[in-house]
Amino acid sequence: METEPNIAGTVFAGCKIIDKIGQGGMGSVYKAHHEALDKYVCVKLLAPELAREQRNIEFFLREARSAAKLEHPNIVHVYNFGQENNAYFIVMSYVEGKSLQDLVNEKGALPIGQAAEIMTGVLHGLSHAHSKSVIHRDIKPANILVGTDNVPRIVDFGLARSISEEKQLTMAGEMVGTAYFMSPEQGLAGKVDARADLYAAGATFYYILTGKYPFDGKSSIEVIHKHIGEPVPNIMLINPDVPLWASRVIDQLMRKKPEDRYQSAAEVIEVFTKHVGEDTNTVPVSAESTFDIPEVTARLQAAQRPQASLESSAPKPPEQQAQTQRAAPPPPPPPNAPPQMFPGAKPALQLAALHNGLKIAVHFALTMAGTAAFVLAGASGTATGVLASPFVSNPVTAGFLAGAGAALYGWALWQKPYKFTMAYTFCAMAAAAAAYSGGAYLPAAPGADIVAKGMLAVQLGFSNMFSPANLIVYSLFFYLAASKVVFKGWGFKAGAAAAYLAGLGFTYLYFKAGADVTPEKIWLSVGGLLALVGLVASLTQKSFSLFFSPQLFFLAANLAMFAMFTNPQVEAITAQKEQAEAAAAQQTNRANLAAWQQEMLAAQAEVAYDDEGRPLQPHLPARPAEVLPQARGKLQNAARLEYYKALSARISGALAGSAGIIFIAFFLALLANAYFIEELVESFRQQELF
Repeated sequence: METEPNIAGTVFAGCKIIDKIGQGGMGSVYKAHHEALDKYVCVKLLAPELAREQRNIEFFLREARSAAKLEHPNIVHVYNFGQENNAYFIVMSYVEGKSLQDLVNEKGALPIGQAAEIMTGVLHGLSHAHSKSVIHRDIKPANILVGTDNVPRIVDFGLARSISEEKQLTMAGEMVGTAYFMSPEQGLAGKVDARADLYAAGATFYYILTGKYPFDGKSSIEVIHKHIGEPVPNIMLINPDVPLWASRVIDQLMRKKPEDRYQSAAEVIEVFTKHVGEDTNTVPVSAESTFDIPEVTARLQAAQRPQASLESSAPKPPEQQAQTQRAAPPPPPPPNAPPQMFPGAKPALQLAALHNGLKIAVHFALTMAGTAAFVLAGASGTATGVLASPFVSNPVTAGFLAGAGAALYGWALWQKPYKFTMAYTFCAMAAAAAAYSGGAYLPAAPGADIVAKGMLAVQLGFSNMFSPANLIVYSLFFYLAASKVVFKGWGFKAGAAAAYLAGLGFTYLYFKAGADVTPEKIWLSVGGLLALVGLVASLTQKSFSLFFSPQLFFLAANLAMFAMFTNPQVEAITAQKEQAEAAAAQQTNRANLAAWQQEMLAAQAEVAYDDEGRPLQPHLPARPAEVLPQARGKLQNAARLEYYKALSARISGALAGSAGIIFIAFFLALLANAYFIEELVESFRQQELF
């Protein structure tokens, strides 16, 4: 490694080097005195070993050209650049202060007021740079200098480029930037615009409010992959003092897709200004939103008037009278004092939680009522088990009830934050179809009216709630519910694992009930092994994986339980068919042999002569071929089809007789409610509470 020479006293472009103040990736930074301007400046020199490659020189000079385009108080000013004394240099303004990285290293997480003020200045600088079509591409705390005047200044435009720049100094597919603050499109070496700088600004804001990187890992590749694929951690769980609006800003700045972020620095500045104000040192920042309720405000003012009257009527010394003429703000409450709240006033978060709670209750009522309406629509027919019967025999009632059910589900859909999602739509449509079918298959007496059928549905539902005939319904419900929450927190993971095992147990009990055959142990072992692997996957996996998915493993385990009881019964039916086929073939062969023997006797008894009177040999019939029974494979396929038809009839009959289909409908409606709650929480987390 080359020893860096001491260049103190050397002059570059009229700047006398004083001493070294920093070291960057491209070279060293020195404090110098600009003799013509009579002021201190910084001189950045390209490292000699890097100057041997033209590409590094172009990178270095591009920083100078990019920064020289910009004139803004939040961006370091470039006075001069070029080559002198066999070295490439950049002369820029000198900032007395520290980098934002050094401030966090020394003080830890910054208070929200100071952090917001710094980021507002950074965003003003970025807005100016973007207006000049310059993208920085490496915004991070180390590239933000905070002067003693607390004014932030952006430095190091070495990776910056012009949007209209034709010649790209980076190779195709090359990633540029710092992994901890790199946008997903930079990590994918995709097209980069101003919104990549906004993403990095969001990551920087996160870092200075917590002292932690948004994503960390053992390598840069791991960190980049997290930026690309993992959601941003909730900053309020790391630093509860961060206000809700700041969490929303970070969340929107760090969206994975550029089109989902703020589209300009000006938009973010507007949010900061709205919540913090122009002077963040005097304007308090609260984690709660403020609501002006006129009635409460009037009562508070009325309560304060008597106290003000008492204070004004008391005699005061002359010096105090002079002081009262100056309007002084009331002292702030003690840091640990509980917030003063007028009875009946609610914090914004409590009001929002109450509002969302009412939404959930309304959505639940609408989906349950809609499902019940579809049950009654299916029950309005005269023929049990015929799906078209309601609209053939009683079209007005069936149409009205089906329309009411559809309207109720439409109303529930209108309550959703996201108006169309595939999972919710599937659950809602499947619930409606199952409810209609359950009503049509109700085993009601002939001539029963719709009211009687509705009461019968309720009676069957309660009486058969724990019937063995509905075990398969509970198995399905537990599987769907577990698959819905298996990738969430540890509490959900434990519940999902228990639900998976419970559903598997119900599958075993359902097919074992009434079975007069011995289940195959090999399939029992396979099902147990699949369940064990699925249990491990459900507790370890954080997202869906095609090769290690708890849903797939437990689905395969349930199929193994099904095969464990199905195969023996299919084999029994196949054996019966083989016996029947063998007996039929034997009987056919006997009949063919007897007929052939009779033909032989008749042929031998008949004597024929030629023209000369000589006897001819009789024409004997050929022996018939032996009829063989059908191949075992064909018989096994026929047996399996026969078993499946019988099983289908058994399941549908049991579900119809025990209102199991109606159970499925309401379970699907519950699942739709779970999707609704999830969407509502996600929407509440992402929306801007301005």
